[in-house]
Amino acid sequence: MVETDNIAELTDRLKNNEALDNADLQEFVVILKRNPEIAQLLINDMTNKRAKRLYVKSKHNQAIAQVNTTNKKLDGYWFTHVYVDGKRKVVYKATEDKIYDYLYDFYRALDDKTKTYEEVFEQFLESKRDRGRSELTLRDYRRYKDYISESIRRKDIALITEDELRKWFVKDFLSRNPRKEGMKKMLQHVKAVFDYGMRKGYCFSNPALNILAEDYYKYCNLTVRPNEERSFSYEDMDKLREYCLKDRKNPHASMILVAMETGMRIGELAALRKSDIDNDYIWVHRQQIVGYDDESCKNRRIQYVEYTKNERANPKGGRIVPITEGCRTALKIAFELPGESEYLFHHPNGAPVVKDSYGYYLRRRCKTLGIKISHNHAFRVAFNARLIEAGADGNERCLVLGHSMQTNERHYSFSDKRRVEDVRDKLNRLKMA
Repeated sequence: MVETDNIAELTDRLKNNEALDNADLQEFVVILKRNPEIAQLLINDMTNKRAKRLYVKSKHNQAIAQVNTTNKKLDGYWFTHVYVDGKRKVVYKATEDKIYDYLYDFYRALDDKTKTYEEVFEQFLESKRDRGRSELTLRDYRRYKDYISESIRRKDIALITEDELRKWFVKDFLSRNPRKEGMKKMLQHVKAVFDYGMRKGYCFSNPALNILAEDYYKYCNLTVRPNEERSFSYEDMDKLREYCLKDRKNPHASMILVAMETGMRIGELAALRKSDIDNDYIWVHRQQIVGYDDESCKNRRIQYVEYTKNERANPKGGRIVPITEGCRTALKIAFELPGESEYLFHHPNGAPVVKDSYGYYLRRRCKTLGIKISHNHAFRVAFNARLIEAGADGNERCLVLGHSMQTNERHYSFSDKRRVEDVRDKLNRLKMA
């Protein structure tokens, strides 16, 4: 045989792991001895092939197999899967070598875009900012990121494994005995960053996907805060009412009076206009949102949106709150505030009250009066309790407060002592019968 006719054929057969008979093998050895430069090229080629395969196996966690199908067009082909923009894509190639060549080029291109978890997180945060998320929300994301160990934050996001992530989560984060909701939010944030990384091609899978919150509830702080830590008591509200009636020219004071009579959210109060009020009802259908232009939270932006917190995803035109006698008195004080404005709560120059300044006023007043609770949400919880005492059922309370039945039962409803006593009396009568 002529050497130049056989060298390519024999080399291809050897590369494809085909067995050579003794005659062919002896001929191949003779050719290589006579052509050391060809031998070196072949050795280099086979070494590169092995190196490529080892590189691909270090990156690729999907199966590589030969097609088993009745489709003749794919007969003998090889296939695997890769993730492109976060979506799983099947790849077919005529030979196993070509599959590995494709994967080598695929992962080499991705290596040029290597990013640490922290770098991906910052890019993820910037994408949230571009989509209009407030700086306060982004600051919340950053607070949760700070819980993640430094070794994970500085590691190439594509190399972070589920075992590594789970070890940090169990031994570090859960050792803090977090609240259940905080633990769930932590996992949501981490999964969101990996999902973003997959979409951008920085990683190939989401190692947090199989870390399920429900598997770790037993490690959380499941204690329920007593009612007195969630709601203003009647004594607290009496103190606040007395103080605010003496400070009735202050718009913050009249906001407190209306809040305790309606259970309205702080953003709803700040956005309330005089035109939203008639003789019997308050139409609650907008809220004030405070945003910031940068992380320092110094450049404040105020906007008003035509939906309430619970209707952001599914606007329903708001809700109406009945005006009781106590509420009518509070509204009258608000209407008498000095200055002119379309907003009910405003300063003498007509500028509407910003919800942050109202919150600050409420905290100061509570501290002055010796009241432990100091947030507006406690008025909602207290108002819900009053509705229960008045005999309003769950649907009626949700209608007035503007949230779902599930939310009402989970966060607002106290155990009603009067109703429990009624149940006890009924059981006692049954026993007597």
